[in-house]
Amino acid sequence: MLKAQERRIRLQKLKGELIDRARAETLVFRLAREERDVWVNWPARAVALMAADLGVEPAAMQKVLEKHVRAQLKELAEVKPDLR
Repeated sequence: MLKAQERRIRLQKLKGELIDRARAETLVFRLAREERDVWVNWPARAVALMAADLGVEPAAMQKVLEKHVRAQLKELAEVKPDLR
């Protein structure tokens, strides 16, 4: 029975159906970090256009955007992927 399981696992690895857990965790962490970095920088890129659309001061708009982006990122940081 053990040999059959080992063969099945080897076959799944060869087919690309199984991946290394440590590699998966590293990739998930890297993806999450890249996404976080994009969101942290987004208010600075979007603020001028949004402020002009709404007729408000860019500085005030940026402060509000950054506050809400950081709150959202804090919530997302609490999500832990289950890679079992």
